[in-house]
Amino acid sequence: MKQWIGIGDIHNNVSHLDHFPTLEKADGVIIHGDITNRGDFSQAALMITRIASKNPRVYAQAGNMDGMAIQDYLDQKNMTIHRKGFELSEGIGIMGVGMSTPTPFQTPGEFPEDQLNEWLEETWKSISHMPHTIVVTHDPPYGTRLDITSGNHVGSRSVLSFIEKYQPDILLCGHIHESKGKDTIGRTRAVNPGDFASGGYALIQYQNDTLDIHFKQLNGSIL
Repeated sequence: MKQWIGIGDIHNNVSHLDHFPTLEKADGVIIHGDITNRGDFSQAALMITRIASKNPRVYAQAGNMDGMAIQDYLDQKNMTIHRKGFELSEGIGIMGVGMSTPTPFQTPGEFPEDQLNEWLEETWKSISHMPHTIVVTHDPPYGTRLDITSGNHVGSRSVLSFIEKYQPDILLCGHIHESKGKDTIGRTRAVNPGDFASGGYALIQYQNDTLDIHFKQLNGSIL
């Protein structure tokens, strides 16, 4: 069996790393975004170094709280998944699109819906032929259990339409901490693990030609 850990919304807080044995045993760590809290590349480098000390196979992208300077750092370290698609393991493709649509907070990594849509469409071409697919976005899909804050849906319509159109096996997303959990969009299983400081993570497993994702908490609960 292969398994990967999905985390995000780290915001400069990796205090749970020393109590996370599953992460050390995994085949890799996938970070959907928000490594820092409006930080610079040196703060991102510190977080990535801490995570890589537990598991050196790190795949990451910037979120809206990171911005392009941190994305450039991830590109230079050859660990990025933003606008990249490749074979993660035999027969399993992974791609990512980081950042987010505009927020009320004017964060450094915000882009319009049409830009996210363009990135999603162009990146999908690199993995669409693979038997199994994992899509990683920072923004959650609009109108789901994963994008609700103060009773309102605030996710990306571009992410939703992309998932509905192409139906990847797995979606890992985040951004909206208070809407952590699991949802299904057609045949796509999606997880928003919430902010890492709260102990949420996604467990992606591949066994017997089946790829699945679960929402878990470090206290042991699972969905």
